[in-house]
Formats: sequence, structure tokens, C-alpha cells
Amino acid sequence: MITFLNRLANSVARQGRMPRRIVAVLKKYCWIRRIGLWHFDLTRPDAPWRRFRQQNDNTVRWEKASPENCRVWGQSGADGYIPWQCEWLIRLIEEGHLVLVGYDNLSDGGDPQVPDCYVALAFGHKTMTKRCSFCMEPDEGMILNAYTRERSRRRKLATKILAELCCLAEERGLTKVYTDIDLSNTASQRAVENAGGVRIRNAVIDRIYFCQTQYILARGPLKDRFRKL
Repeated sequence: MITFLNRLANSVARQGRMPRRIVAVLKKYCWIRRIGLWHFDLTRPDAPWRRFRQQNDNTVRWEKASPENCRVWGQSGADGYIPWQCEWLIRLIEEGHLVLVGYDNLSDGGDPQVPDCYVALAFGHKTMTKRCSFCMEPDEGMILNAYTRERSRRRKLATKILAELCCLAEERGLTKVYTDIDLSNTASQRAVENAGGVRIRNAVIDRIYFCQTQYILARGPLKDRFRKL
């Protein structure tokens, strides 16, 4: 039911400025998002992300982002790279997390100096709210965010960058990468599963928004990973 209401609200928000504003207020003051957890097992020799990466290794140029890159992208006005987003990426890099970007060789139009997609991978813990984080083992990582620019969607870039990320994580010595996805976001779920991500059964997070404060209610096999830091 919660997932259905989330999908309905997102559909309503696309109808115009006023519906979008109403939904935004509702989400800010009284809302529940239901989220699932997926994981990539980096020890599997037959993992789909390995095959997918080999099949698509010439279509995208991959780079690890630097703070200098992010500052330039923040001045471009490109979607996904507005100043506050780039400042967030800079903080992640300076804290030792990984930010991977991709330039699609088949992309047409727009600024060729701005990446077509990015993904950020955190180590140690992922902050879920001001009071709660998802904690990881030393050989684990968790995806913070993945984004594909509007002009470059429907080219499987999300799946490609996840496959490349798994390769880099394996080279870094990780054995597992987690990601959390809103259960109403079927596109992201498909991208993760196409790259070899597997949903963790019964692992569900309810992210509750009430009067501008967020709360986490976790259930399932990983509920003890959500802790105060």
C-alpha cells in the first residue's frame, strides 16, 4: 500500500506546478517511503556485472572524479551537477569515498565536458538520517547515489556504471556492495538487477518523514546494521 501511494503521488506531481507543490509539502511533513536493500556479491566468478562490463567496455569512458572536476561541472548548469550536488560530491571525495563518472561515446548534444552519469560509493557507513546510519564491514561498500542525465537515459548507462563500479570495488578488496532503492522506483531496480544485484529477502526500511524530521524503521536480516554514530 505504501509503495502504491508513493507511485501515485509521483504520478500526480508530474501533472503540473500546483500538484507538484502539494506533493512536496506532503512529503516534507507527513510521508512514508518504503525501501528495499539489494547487494552485489563480488566473490561470484559468474556475476552478471562481469559479463556486462566486458560486453560494453568500449561504449563509455570511465573516470574517478576529483574535487577540481566537480567544481568545473558545478558551473555548467547541467542537470545532476548543480552547485550543491557538486559540493556534496566534493565532500565525499575528500572523506575518502569513491565517485565514478562516465562519458557516453554515443551521446549527442550538450556539453561534452560534463559526464553523462555518476555513482558514489561510501565506505564504513552511509548516513540515513541525522540520527541513524547503515554500518558496513571493512570489506563492504554501499552506493550513496547514482544518476544519469536526462539526455542520456534509456541507454543502459545505469547498469553499465554499476558494472564498472563493482569492478573497481573488487580491485579495492571489497567482497560486497549494498544499495537501497525506493520500492516504487522500478527503473532503478531493473538497472541494479541487470547488473547482478540481488534483493535481500525481507530487508525493508520505512523512511518516515514527520514535521521535517526523518526516522528509520528497519526490518529483516540487516536491521542491526542501522545504528546511531
